[in-house]
Amino acid sequence: MKRLTTTFAGCLAFVALYAQPASESAPDPATVKKQLRNKEIGLRYGVQIGVGAGVPDQAMQYAAVDFAAYNYRNIGLRTGLNLFTTPLHDGQYASVPLQFSWRSGVRRMPTSSPDGYYYNGTWYPDRDMADPSVGRILFETFVPEVPSVFELHAGLTPGMLFGPLRSQDAELYDVGQRFVCTVDAGGRLQLPIGRVRLFLDITYHYYLTRNFVEGSPRSDRDLGAPHRSFVGISGGLALSF
Repeated sequence: MKRLTTTFAGCLAFVALYAQPASESAPDPATVKKQLRNKEIGLRYGVQIGVGAGVPDQAMQYAAVDFAAYNYRNIGLRTGLNLFTTPLHDGQYASVPLQFSWRSGVRRMPTSSPDGYYYNGTWYPDRDMADPSVGRILFETFVPEVPSVFELHAGLTPGMLFGPLRSQDAELYDVGQRFVCTVDAGGRLQLPIGRVRLFLDITYHYYLTRNFVEGSPRSDRDLGAPHRSFVGISGGLALSF
């Protein structure tokens, strides 16, 4: 009888142990990885502006489709397709970015709380809450907690110039070679709204290849040396899935 009672008590303890809800402080690592790993597809429009040595006011507008995939450490690869609507030559220009990317987690701009501010498990009183300024009141009224994600990316962008080698327009360059390759480095600020993300991207591009040339000397063509350094400024929206 004593042995039976001991066995029954052990069974109850076993059932009680596994009936406890999972601790929120120790989630399943596989679940965390699944939640953090995601992909992103987006559309953007921008302009590449020539900087440094070269003719002033050189710019190329383009539209792009982006695709990125990240792992649970927020490290990923970014690619897509850039189609230039106003290249420097009389033809078409398309390129495919191949970039390594790192992004931060979602950050929020904190606002005040009646309890003060929270740090390391403790609320600390906010001195400004006793006598808030007009600026602070206006800020907290019209600026809620704004989520943001910051990204850094770098890599290469190979491309191809299509169309005639010699431009008929006197204000455009001839094509020295069709294959294009740039080295890139830049950042992106994203504002997530659910699964949709609005973003602003600023990226530096250096053209490793010499693609644009003035052609044979003509009286109606005095373009000067083309830029090899460009700063790309673009914006758009992306969908995370």
